[in-house]
This record gives sequence, structure tokens and C-alpha cells, in this order.
Amino acid sequence: MTDEPEFRPATAEDAPVLAQKIREVSPDVVDTLLKGLLPGIGVENILSMALRDESSHYSFRNCVLSEVDGALAGLLFAYPAELQGIPNLMEHMVPSSRLEPLRELLTISEPGSLYVNTLWVAEDFRGQGMADALIEYARFWAGSLECSAVSLFCWRDNARAVSFYRRQGFRPVRELVARPPLTEKHDRGDLYVLPVADPS
Repeated sequence: MTDEPEFRPATAEDAPVLAQKIREVSPDVVDTLLKGLLPGIGVENILSMALRDESSHYSFRNCVLSEVDGALAGLLFAYPAELQGIPNLMEHMVPSSRLEPLRELLTISEPGSLYVNTLWVAEDFRGQGMADALIEYARFWAGSLECSAVSLFCWRDNARAVSFYRRQGFRPVRELVARPPLTEKHDRGDLYVLPVADPS
């Protein structure tokens, strides 16, 4: 990258773009949960509303944006793994036929870690070190919260992402087998963990 990225906390006004990027990273999961859930309201609008709910760990408050010369370059959506789970609102709104096949994926976590729900890099900034900068930020964020590691989930068929995370030092610690309807695109995935060095 020619210019260093600037990181800033997301705001409620960022919710629509956050929803768009989160869906771009995980369209199968997001659409399985939300498509057609509320008549006349699109998937990204529902997700945007959810992101504005500050009482949930799915809040915009757990999102950080990276910008280069004012252009959106990346997104990091993360929170302590102890918060990883299914919000009460989702339990009540989403039919169990949609929710149950995704329950393990939505609750998988490594205790004591910062769980990265979404890592996204804008196309114009891919291959330029932006993803490395986001992981470095995640490590710093984890340390500031006294988390011992950074964790995330990745499907094995996403070979590019798996290779990147392994180069960063992430190691798989738990396997997850996809259930229908996700089996249309995925077979298995892993929870990956990257220890955070003790700042002392």
C-alpha cells in the first residue's frame, strides 16, 4: 500500500455499508437466515437494522473500518468469544428450520479469544497488505481486551483465505461439518486460533 490505512470505529450511520460487506463475505449464511424473513424488506436492510441494535454483539460498535485517503479499504467485525452466540431477537424471529442447521456455526468459539466474525478487504486494496493490517489490528484489539488469542472460522473450500490465515500463524483447532442448505457450497470448515503475544 502506498498510504497507511487509518482505522476508525464504525457508527450507526455505517450500518448499511456494514450490512453490504458482511453479506458479501458470507452470503450463504446471511441469506439462509434473513432472505424473505420480513415481507417487503431486503436482506441487507434487515441486517442493517440488526447492526444498529447496540444491545447485541452483532452491533456496529464491534466493527472497525479501515480507510485509505478517505476510501473504504477494509472491515473488521469482532468481539470477545464469550459473546459468540445467537441473539435473543434472532432466536425469536428466525424459524428454527433456518436456525438449527447454522447453530453450531453461529456459536463456535475459542474461550479467551477475540472472535473475528467478518474480515473484508475492498477489491482495489487486495494483495497490497490490507488484510495483514486488519489482522495486526485484530491482534492489538485482542491484547487491549486481555484476550489470549484471535479466533475465526473459515471454510476449507476457501483455499485463498485458508492459505492467508495459515501464513499469519493461525492454526485449526476444531472442525465443523456443514449441514444443509450450506452443503450446496461447503463441506467442512475449521475454527482457527492465533495466539496473541503477552504484552509484558
